Amino acid sequence: MDNKIKQRICGILGGLSYVSTTDYYNQMNELVGKLLPGHGSCIHIVSVDIFPYVELLNKNQSIEVIDNLLNAVHQLVKSGIDFLLIASNTGHIAAPRIIEYYPNLIFIHISDAVAFAIKEKKLKKIGFLGTKFAMKLDSCVVKRFLEHNLDIVLPHHEDIDRLHQIIIVELNNNIFTNESKQFYISVMQRLYDEQQVEGIILGCTEIPQLVQQNEIPHLPLFDSTQLHVQLAVDYQLGRCDIEQYLPVIHAKKD
Repeated sequence: MDNKIKQRICGILGGLSYVSTTDYYNQMNELVGKLLPGHGSCIHIVSVDIFPYVELLNKNQSIEVIDNLLNAVHQLVKSGIDFLLIASNTGHIAAPRIIEYYPNLIFIHISDAVAFAIKEKKLKKIGFLGTKFAMKLDSCVVKRFLEHNLDIVLPHHEDIDRLHQIIIVELNNNIFTNESKQFYISVMQRLYDEQQVEGIILGCTEIPQLVQQNEIPHLPLFDSTQLHVQLAVDYQLGRCDIEQYLPVIHAKKD
């Protein structure tokens, strides 16, 4: 065990939902403990109230949503963090504003972590499941995937509302039912059968707790939480160069 290692301090913007926030916290500590036995992850968390966040999203008041999330980031930055995560795909709606406000803060974008894993497998045509706010070609997370030159396929319009309601009503409240699991698997199968997708992005941080890879083994699932956590811990412990994960248009020029 190397007791001299200096960890970078991770800031997590959480509460979107508490289920995903605790999952991030647990996974990061477990992974650091495996890599550095006896150690834990150095994390600062600001957890916001999900209720007004969802209410504002439902009213399409994106400016107010972003302002509220940016205020939480201000608290994290004041606490002395070295890099930032948002423990939510949909919460990345605030990512462009955060990056603009804090250009020198390392922001680890969830889409970059997932895109890197997809490209490592040499896949390109990928289905995306998440909230209705994220399942749009102009959402922050999907736009970032497109910047990685991935071909993103969304579910049928009639499926999107039910996928969203399961997340908001059930998964965000730590409720996982077999009926909801089977519906998610059926949507994944349709994307495979009708659109010939090569994999599926689980683009809501709670979905991996509902559907596991062994339940649809012929279709690679990309767990956005696990991949985000892996990249965060690798950066926290100085095991990777964050530049290699960025879309080419965002990489720093020499």
